[in-house]
Amino acid sequence: SLAYWLRDRRYIVNILVIPVAGALITVPLLIAGVPPELVALVPVPIVALFLGWLPHNDLAYDSTAVWMHIASGLRGISDRIGRLVPVLLIGIPLLAVLIPVAISLHGRWALLPAMVGVCASLFLCGLGLSSISSVVAPYAASRPGESPFQQPPRTGSGSAITQSLVMLGAVALSAPALWWGWLALNGDSEAATMALGGGLGIGALVLIIGIAIGSAVFERRGGRLMEFAESI
Repeated sequence: SLAYWLRDRRYIVNILVIPVAGALITVPLLIAGVPPELVALVPVPIVALFLGWLPHNDLAYDSTAVWMHIASGLRGISDRIGRLVPVLLIGIPLLAVLIPVAISLHGRWALLPAMVGVCASLFLCGLGLSSISSVVAPYAASRPGESPFQQPPRTGSGSAITQSLVMLGAVALSAPALWWGWLALNGDSEAATMALGGGLGIGALVLIIGIAIGSAVFERRGGRLMEFAESI
């Protein structure tokens, strides 16, 4: 899966846009006068959120090749987990580097557990919701071999709704970890530990539930998924 990702321009563009988006968030904050040590903490959770959101329409990227999974009777859980492997292999090392860098720029290493918890929750919640959305509400994407910027042949409101629900849902489910992280930022040392445990726990739970739901839907909607793949 990872080898396929690295050969597909669509995935490469998506991956490259994520750190750029995280960095661009800092510019208006600095212009608005937010202290640099606080701004340094913002990009990494944004990157974690986008990494979790990345596979939200992964099934559509297969185009008609998805028939191989359906015709072979592949178990839904194998399909769902297999699609998350490349994101995990890229996301975990990337966050493992970015989180300590952000904390070092901020200057308070006591915030490290809180940052890990917040990023883990956003990342894993995004992956869990993406495991559901990519099979419940796939939308037209550029076909394999086409330019990542090419307009898909079929557009509609489904694209915006799916993208928004996954991203906003990950933020909403991560609200406890975000709140504990805010308290830790304001000097509550116990909140940092709560953010770590809570973020990891919430993220893992949402991921497991998301994979389970996505697996069941994949196995029940095989025919409809083929109809969708043939129509884009």
